Amino acid sequence: MASSSLNKKDLFSQIDTFFQNKKSSEVSMFYLIAALLIGYLVYEFVFSQTDKQLSETQNRIVQVKQKLNTERNYLSQNTPAKLTSLQRLVRSKKQAFDDTLYKISYVDNTLTELSYLLFDDENWAKFVDNISALAKKYHVDIREIGNKFYNPTFQKITHVVEIDVVSKAKFTNMMKFINALEESPLVIDINAIEMRKPDDKLLGSFKIAVWGMKY
Repeated sequence: MASSSLNKKDLFSQIDTFFQNKKSSEVSMFYLIAALLIGYLVYEFVFSQTDKQLSETQNRIVQVKQKLNTERNYLSQNTPAKLTSLQRLVRSKKQAFDDTLYKISYVDNTLTELSYLLFDDENWAKFVDNISALAKKYHVDIREIGNKFYNPTFQKITHVVEIDVVSKAKFTNMMKFINALEESPLVIDINAIEMRKPDDKLLGSFKIAVWGMKY
């Protein structure tokens, strides 16, 4: 500690001695240069950092102002009244969507219930099989069978096919056969019935008009 104090005193003594041999103008010049040097160092290490932080702060302020303006524009365009109107519109669209789903479901269920009216290849094959099965059940001999297809009107119940049947059986069996055909799942009517008895069995011919619709 004593040595450090001596060094400081020696340094100050040397500075005093240095300035004693200088003119007052030279001393003033030295102080001016020292002040400028100190000012430059302070600017470089203090003010430059301050300027940098100030610039960053200003940039943040600009960004905040821009975001604030964006939010203000959004709020000015989307007022509470407009938001309420949009909510009503969304509810209305959702209700319309739900109604559409209900209608589609209703149509599907209705078509399922009326599927027997949709005369397609599957129903036609089932009906032909049913004729054969009933003929076998009531011991009816099918001599001839023919069909004529029609082009049905879209979504309208009309004739879709007409079947000509010529068969032979006992009278009771023939009546049971015709009656069973009329109870077919398809919508049909039997017409143009002709009966004659060339021998112990009845020979009959009739037409089966099948109704259906195209969907």
